[in-house]
Amino acid sequence: MSPLRLSRESLLGEFRRMRSLDKYVDAVRAIINDVRTRGDEAVIAYTERFDSVTLTKIEVDVDELRELASRVNKDVAQAIDEAYKSVEGFNRKLMPSDFEEEYCGLIRGVKWVPIDRVGIYVPRDYFSTLIMTGVIARVAGVGELVITTPPNKDGSISPEIAYVSLKLNARVFRVGGPQAIAAMAFGTASIPRVDKIVGPGNTYVQAAKYLVSQYVGIDGIEGPTELVVCADPAIDPGIVALDIMAQLEHNSAIAVLITWDERYLGIIEARLGNLNYVSTLVNGPRDCVYIVNELAPEHVTLWGLDNLISDVRNAGAVSVSTPSAMIDYVAGPSHVLPTESSARWRGALSVYDFIKPITYVKALSKDLAAELAKHGATLAIHEGFNNHAKSITEWLFTDKPNKVA
Repeated sequence: MSPLRLSRESLLGEFRRMRSLDKYVDAVRAIINDVRTRGDEAVIAYTERFDSVTLTKIEVDVDELRELASRVNKDVAQAIDEAYKSVEGFNRKLMPSDFEEEYCGLIRGVKWVPIDRVGIYVPRDYFSTLIMTGVIARVAGVGELVITTPPNKDGSISPEIAYVSLKLNARVFRVGGPQAIAAMAFGTASIPRVDKIVGPGNTYVQAAKYLVSQYVGIDGIEGPTELVVCADPAIDPGIVALDIMAQLEHNSAIAVLITWDERYLGIIEARLGNLNYVSTLVNGPRDCVYIVNELAPEHVTLWGLDNLISDVRNAGAVSVSTPSAMIDYVAGPSHVLPTESSARWRGALSVYDFIKPITYVKALSKDLAAELAKHGATLAIHEGFNNHAKSITEWLFTDKPNKVA
C-alpha cells in the first residue's frame, strides 16, 4: 500500500484486500506430503534447499541450549525475564475455573484440561514470539512444548531463543519453513507429533498450517501486521506518527490513520513521509470506533480516546494512549493476534488456546432426574431418533436400585 488519503467508504474497501493463499498452498502441498512420507530425510533435504544448512543433528540438545543462552547480553536477559513475568502474570488471571452444579436431579459440570503437546513455530531470531506463545502454554498447563525455528548458516539458533526455551523447559529443533510445520503435524523420528501448532510465519508457513489443519489444531492463518490508529488532535502528532512507524517496520504491514482535524492529519502525514499507510478524516471520535469495528484489525491504538475502549468490539488488541509496541513486547497480552478481519470472531492468543473444556453429567437419582429425562425422550422421538428416546426411558424405568452408583 502506498500513502493514500481515502474516504471512509474507500478505506473499508482498501483494507479488505484479502491475501490469497492458493498459489502458496499448491507450492507447499508437495513439501507437506514428502515430509509426511519420508520424515527426517525430507526435513534435512528441505533445510539444505531453503536454508543452505546441512543438518547433522535436528534437535538442539540441552548442553547446546545452555551454551547459546550464556551468550545473551545481561540487559537483554533481564528484559526477557521481565517480559516473561508480565505475560505469565497476565495470563494466570485469565485461567478459567472448573465448576459443578446440581440441576433437576443431575450433577453437571466442566473441567478444563490442557492440551498434551503443543508445537510452536518461531521465525528466525524472533524470541519475543516464543515468550508470547510458550509462556502462555506453560501457564495453561501444557505438558510438552516442541519448538521449531530456522537455523542460522552455521546450523545454530538464536541465543535468545535458547535462553527462553530453557526457561520453558522446551524441546527445540533447528527446522523452519513448511517442513517444520509438517514435521510437527505428523511427527518424524526426531520431531514428535503435536496436538496443536501455534505461532506466526511467512506466507509459506501459513499455507502449511492451513494444509495440516485437518490433522492438527492451529491458532489461525495470519497475514501481515495491521494497525489502525484513532487520534484525538490534542495528542502530540510525533507520538502518533511513531506508533504507526513502529508497526510499519514489519514486512508488508498495513497501517491506517484516522482523525477528524484536517491540519492535524496533515502534520502526521508529513512526519510519515512515503511510508505505506492510508489515512482518512471522519466526523468525530464515534466515527473512529465505527471504522475500527468494521475493519476488525489486529492492532488498534486509541490516542486520547480512553473512554471509547468499551465501544470497541472487533480488534485483536487495543492500546489506549499507549504505544502498540508495548503489547508486542512487555505489556502482558500476547502479540500473536488475529489479522485480515478475523478479529470479528477470535481474539489474541491466550490460555484458552491451550486448554479444552470437558463437560460431564451424572444423575443423582432416577426419581430426581425423571422429569428432565422425559423431556429428553420427547425431543428425541420428535426428531426421529427412537433409540435415543428408548435409551433414556429404558434406563429411567428399569427395575434396578433407584440410586445410581
